[in-house]
Amino acid sequence: MSILFTPAKIGNIEVKNRFVRAATVGCLATEEGKASEQYLKLYTNLAKGGIGLIITGHFIIQQNGKALPRAIMIDNDEVIAGLKKLTDEVHKHGAKIVAQINHTGRHANPKISGERQIAPSSVRTMIPVFSKPREMTEMDIKKVIEAFGLAAWRVKEAGFDGVQFHCAHGYLIHQFLSRHTNRRQDRWGGSFEHRLRFLIEVYNFAREKVGPEYPILVKVNSKDMFINGLTIEDSVKICKRLNGLGVAAIEVSGGVQDTGGLEITRGDFPVDIVLRGRKLLEKTLIRLKAKSIKEEAKFKENYFLPEARRIKHAVNIPVIVVGGIRDVKKMEQIIENGDADFVSMSRPFIRQPSLIRLIEQGKTNPVTCTSCNKCTLEVVTQGKPLRCYK
Repeated sequence: MSILFTPAKIGNIEVKNRFVRAATVGCLATEEGKASEQYLKLYTNLAKGGIGLIITGHFIIQQNGKALPRAIMIDNDEVIAGLKKLTDEVHKHGAKIVAQINHTGRHANPKISGERQIAPSSVRTMIPVFSKPREMTEMDIKKVIEAFGLAAWRVKEAGFDGVQFHCAHGYLIHQFLSRHTNRRQDRWGGSFEHRLRFLIEVYNFAREKVGPEYPILVKVNSKDMFINGLTIEDSVKICKRLNGLGVAAIEVSGGVQDTGGLEITRGDFPVDIVLRGRKLLEKTLIRLKAKSIKEEAKFKENYFLPEARRIKHAVNIPVIVVGGIRDVKKMEQIIENGDADFVSMSRPFIRQPSLIRLIEQGKTNPVTCTSCNKCTLEVVTQGKPLRCYK
């Protein structure tokens, strides 16, 4: 039997295999932010397809943290009953399910949320909203910490096997960690310890609400690929602290919203492009994308594996690696070599929800996803429902 089909534990969650469906935003909820039939069908099909652990696309903890329409809102108790139907259905088919909770901070969309964005510091966003958030007050910070904790409690009440904090991709928790987006000089910014404080307070309050045994997972950036962003050295330090706090598992990703996932390291890149305006920024991004496409014409697999390996060797809790994982033999090598404990994918499951059944049958290269990204682009830019558009 392939090592990919051996069970493993995340906290007290017994996962039947080493496959994780990475959290993916879907615009599939109702307009009120509750689980729709279409939403239930998506996750039921994934469970039927043989996956071990599903992580849902981010549940939004506050209205002012909403970036896209038809997202699950976990800011009220009324959503619990509908989500309980979801977890019951997933469990019926032998899969485990964890809910990712999030506040998008400066990347929230005022046209959708109806409120101005909040962030650690008033640093203008680049894409996709192009606007300047309001710097959070002490009261704002307190309310968001409480909202994370209450959201974690609601997730537990709805029958999810665990909760995941989204601390990556330039969203609010990550904004506190990054030197680029956190320019505060109070107890929430400046030094590494001060920038880490928000995440620790979120974890501690959530732990109070869900109890000592409930699994809390964290998704982290291995590197921001951005000037003044987090480096792998920063991430290793963060993960060591999370390990010590009692986090059940770490999922390793990377990149930020501002660059569209591109690596921006050139000193002449206009990070604070307030005066030059949106058009110049768009031209700059187009130029950089064209350069990136030319240099990286071939799709690279396992693009966060080196960073996940470093983090795995620094902690003693399960590590989940995500990022361009496609080849089954390479998946097996990741687990066999001890580089990570689970492999996490998103786009292949959008196209093939029953992908695990094909791998179980012995097919070594069953993934038909070409990573064209139209699935996520249609969601993020048009607010369309998540599906394969190719």
